[in-house]
Amino acid sequence: MQKMILTVDYTEKEMYFLLSCPQRTDVLNPLKEWLPDLAWATMQKLIELEGFESFAQNVEKEAPNRFKDWYNELSPEDEKLPLDWKKLEQTPFQKMLVVRVLRPDRMTTSIDNFVCRTLPTGENYVYCDSTSSFDDILLSSYMDSTTTTPIFFILSPGSNPVRSVEALAKKQGINPMTMLHTIALG
Repeated sequence: MQKMILTVDYTEKEMYFLLSCPQRTDVLNPLKEWLPDLAWATMQKLIELEGFESFAQNVEKEAPNRFKDWYNELSPEDEKLPLDWKKLEQTPFQKMLVVRVLRPDRMTTSIDNFVCRTLPTGENYVYCDSTSSFDDILLSSYMDSTTTTPIFFILSPGSNPVRSVEALAKKQGINPMTMLHTIALG
């Protein structure tokens, strides 16, 4: 996106907001009944971005019940926002900002949707082939790697692929004790 290989309409300030989700805590939350204080505080920073100036006003005064209904959806990222904010369906990056503010618990799915809609064959990056085993995927990754293109594992807590990597190394004629180097970056 930064190199303009993909045409995605966004600004540096929007990217910063998406990644850091800043807050402004000096404005009291008038919607405490359904909207968490954290969401209200981040919304106060969202309205500083161009194009979002009226968002808090719309949520608080013009259509609080409609925004509450959207907020309470099981998958709000798949639903159109109330009022003129439904236009964000055409600009998925900006819709992610609203999801980040109101329903940060849905960001993983929102990012998946963004990748699917934005990248050519984005589904291939989001949905893995469920018919392949971990060892098949590891072998495929190994075949794609080179001495200057390493394999990185981004792991969930408790997962440990070291044994599978060592077994693959042995099958490929690589001595895991002398020719395989693992580095924990955490």
